[in-house]
Amino acid sequence: MDSGDMSSDAITSFPRRRHGGLTLVETMITLAVASILLTAAVPPMQDFITRNRMSTEVNAFVAALYLARSEAVKRVQNVKVCPANADFSACSCATDWEGRWMVFVAAADDDAVISGTDTVLEHNPALPARFQIRGGIGRADAVFRPDGQAAGSNNTFTFCDTGSVANTRKVTLSNEGRIRVDQLTAVGCS
Repeated sequence: MDSGDMSSDAITSFPRRRHGGLTLVETMITLAVASILLTAAVPPMQDFITRNRMSTEVNAFVAALYLARSEAVKRVQNVKVCPANADFSACSCATDWEGRWMVFVAAADDDAVISGTDTVLEHNPALPARFQIRGGIGRADAVFRPDGQAAGSNNTFTFCDTGSVANTRKVTLSNEGRIRVDQLTAVGCS
């Protein structure tokens, strides 16, 4: 047999190549495993997001307190942080802060933002429904004097999660104007 002569048997004896891809059974098994893994992974991811959102809200509140303190010193005027009414024209004088809060220069040292004399420096929208902030008993606001100190006695603001996922946080404002954040071991709002 000549090397140039190839018989038809030699051509057909090559193994047949299988086409790439998955069979229907393999695809169904893959989808079943993926759905089980997703079912197990989604709740911990939602809890992670909730805990991070709580940290974000606490940090925004602490930043508002720091802003108020620095502006009081800079402007040599009282600056107030308080729960706000719907149009940010006055403090709501409530001990629950989750609706919204604002930072404003309180020239007349009252709860209303007076056009021309008072300036709203920052306002924060309502918190997500699952979070609550409670001010200290008898203290509906935080007022910083021109010397950077907070008027009145120590004030505590408690952040909690009604869904009992994120740990409760306590923000303490001392009479000297220092701000401290503590993460408690408790979860939920009780």
